[in-house]
Amino acid sequence: MKVEVLDKGMFSLIVDSGRVGRQRDGFCESGPMDSQAYHWANFLAFNLDGTPCIEAIGEMELQVDQDCVIAVTGREPSLLINGESAEVYQTYAVEAGSHIRFGSKLLGSKTYLAICGNWQVPKVVGSACTVVREKLGGLDGKGSALVKGDCFKISANTKPKEKPELRVLPQQYREDYGFVESIRVVPGYQYSSFSRVAVRAFETSTYTVSTSIDRMGFRLTGESVASDMVRMRSEAIHLGAIQVPGDGQPIVMMCDRQTLGGYPKLGCVSPCDISRLAQAVPGEKVNFTFQNEEEARADWLLMTSRRRRLEGEIL
Repeated sequence: MKVEVLDKGMFSLIVDSGRVGRQRDGFCESGPMDSQAYHWANFLAFNLDGTPCIEAIGEMELQVDQDCVIAVTGREPSLLINGESAEVYQTYAVEAGSHIRFGSKLLGSKTYLAICGNWQVPKVVGSACTVVREKLGGLDGKGSALVKGDCFKISANTKPKEKPELRVLPQQYREDYGFVESIRVVPGYQYSSFSRVAVRAFETSTYTVSTSIDRMGFRLTGESVASDMVRMRSEAIHLGAIQVPGDGQPIVMMCDRQTLGGYPKLGCVSPCDISRLAQAVPGEKVNFTFQNEEEARADWLLMTSRRRRLEGEIL
């Protein structure tokens, strides 16, 4: 099956589960910004974990030349098939020649399109993820985002059932992308270098997501929380690490972060909340609360256990 890009939207990339374990070789981990939406898109489209899909900002449009099965997820996602509204967060059968238009109702958030089958796209350093900054991945292997006219192939079932098996993620189990609840943070290596006043200010203040956000990091504006460290050696940076440069304004490191950083880190966003934060758009307000590593681990195990149980109920 051939897939052709008719409208690239604002910014669209091919992503998969990322270059896990390659930071030591100088490659950023990359991967989907919203790993929860990415996972559900592939699950609902009958794909294996790690299968590539498209992460899009803005409305993107594709055309497929064979029958296929798709799923669209994300924050406030929308889906049109040949101009007609279609359901999101569920399996959807698409006929040959159809135009698939998808995006988010909230400008700046991410939407994920999964198409059932084996994606025939190049892999660089073991991953199909596109990293524009490092010029890695993409259809050209040089880190280029998708553009109008791009084509790629997917080995898919060309004769699906008339009524394919339906998988639906009920509304009550979908990610809550609001920020009424605080973002959980595990204290970082340099936590003790921040005064009690600075830590208290961080935890009790409201921060605004600035316009300086991308797949590398989210810069926040609000109460200053500068560390008393003057110099430190660069060290590896984990997904969600909250670096604090000299101006005291926190930066949350995201999927395409650099491998090393020399700013003190106040903490690291819990893996349970990083997808929610990744869907924030400029101007939104967020709050943070600290939890210890054991609480964070328990939350993660509980979340993954619930997801696996839910998958079993959907099957």
